[in-house]
Amino acid sequence: MPMLTQTHFRHTSLWIVGAFLLSSCGPPLGPIPGGKLEGELSPWPANWDHAEDCENVLLETDPADPYSVTIWGVGVKDEFFVGASARSNQWARKIESDPRVILDVDGTLYRAHAKILSDPETVELVANKFFDKYDMDPDNLEGDGAFYRLTRRPR
Repeated sequence: MPMLTQTHFRHTSLWIVGAFLLSSCGPPLGPIPGGKLEGELSPWPANWDHAEDCENVLLETDPADPYSVTIWGVGVKDEFFVGASARSNQWARKIESDPRVILDVDGTLYRAHAKILSDPETVELVANKFFDKYDMDPDNLEGDGAFYRLTRRPR
């Protein structure tokens, strides 16, 4: 195994620090979380049919210190749902302490209010939508995950 030189280590460190700083200034870069989402806010849609072909959405939490992630989501009528593989994820913890979020679907921003989904009938409906859209294995829902319902948030 080759030894890392001090120059190589310094360049690698600078790249990592640079990536971290960039991610905190704007939208997430793939799996790397970001900061504040940029764009114009749009009115909450009457339905989410336009989101069916959108693989990933962006979600910004914590208005005081914006933190954004790239996640999966599905629409059902006038509500949008996102899922966390674990409630211990940073963005999920932030939602549970402050439900005000910004949702970015294909470049369009929406102000939303997030609430953990607890109704078993709706959880099943949303889970089935996720299974269909993302070709998921139902075993993926085992564990400490949760779905969150996003609804229109007034200004």
